[in-house]
Amino acid sequence: MVITTRFELAAPVEAAWAYLLDVPKIAHCVPGASLTEVINDKTYAGKVEVKLGPIGVSYKGQITIESMDETTHTVAIKAAGNETRGRGGASATMTAQLEPSEQGTRVVMNTDLAVSGVVAQFGRTSIVQEVAQRMAQRFASCVDQELKAAALA
Repeated sequence: MVITTRFELAAPVEAAWAYLLDVPKIAHCVPGASLTEVINDKTYAGKVEVKLGPIGVSYKGQITIESMDETTHTVAIKAAGNETRGRGGASATMTAQLEPSEQGTRVVMNTDLAVSGVVAQFGRTSIVQEVAQRMAQRFASCVDQELKAAALA
């Protein structure tokens, strides 16, 4: 399933771009996520806990920055993980593009998400999309607040 999320950041594109590419700095902004290892400057290991209605699931896996285009401010990221309990998994390919806006920076993220296991069996597509949108908005709010705090410092 493809999920599109749009949000605004109150910072210039260059500042937002640099901040969003600093995975160790922003990992805590992803709800339920924690970074467990920096493998190299483009690959990271971590875990994430997600609640989809009555179902709670934990994944352990990796994200890799596959490509970055500084001129168009576009980044592509691949993520894959397995359930820590159970046999399911999740994978996603996400592309994000940043562009100037009246508030500072507009971010458009397209995420192609695939899930297997208990989430695929019981999780309705609408619930998965709703949770993904809510997580993206909480992520955006956290990043926005940190960019504002960095500008004041």
